[in-house]
Amino acid sequence: MFITSKLNNRYHRPGDARRAFETTLAELGFDYVDPFLIHWPLPTLYGGDFVSTWKTLEEFRADGRARSIGVSNFQVEHLERIASASDQAPAVNQIEVHPYLLNEEVRAYDEAHGIATEAWSPIAQGGILDDPVITAIADRLEKSPAQVVLRWHIQRGNVVFPKSTTPARIKENFELFDFQLEADDIAKITALDEGVAGRTGPHPDTFAHIPA
Repeated sequence: MFITSKLNNRYHRPGDARRAFETTLAELGFDYVDPFLIHWPLPTLYGGDFVSTWKTLEEFRADGRARSIGVSNFQVEHLERIASASDQAPAVNQIEVHPYLLNEEVRAYDEAHGIATEAWSPIAQGGILDDPVITAIADRLEKSPAQVVLRWHIQRGNVVFPKSTTPARIKENFELFDFQLEADDIAKITALDEGVAGRTGPHPDTFAHIPA
């Protein structure tokens, strides 16, 4: 079992982050988590200070209560600020990535600095599944559109975690290793990129939601 948890946006200040982390462990009933992530950089809140939040996560890593630490939705400039203040790079950066939003600048930075890119919304919240490019490849391979897109992620080096509560779809999402996409398939899917227009979630530079 691999347990991931994230820091709620309300608790970025170091003292709040420590208390929130302790609450997370208590509610899970574990004395550690595997990765613990800063959910959003929130560069317009808390004086734009997510570096002190990161340094607090380093405490959890140092004492073994987080086996690794990472971030979510961090842009290149956010990652560079962490790099300038810390010798420890995030183990993972969880960002929105799918064929309509390649997020290549962030992915390239991650790869160059040993940070795993983990794709959330890997099938664009289902919006990619009816795309004729995807369905044509799926028909040829006798696979589902979702399997084709998830396989595209894997062959490009992304970590994926598709969300589903349907047992049959969960099973299908694991069945990705008995086929491969050809280079031409990958090129066609990659060419679907719409840049910022393809984003399904908020932009990390402006997202400032604090849950009640």
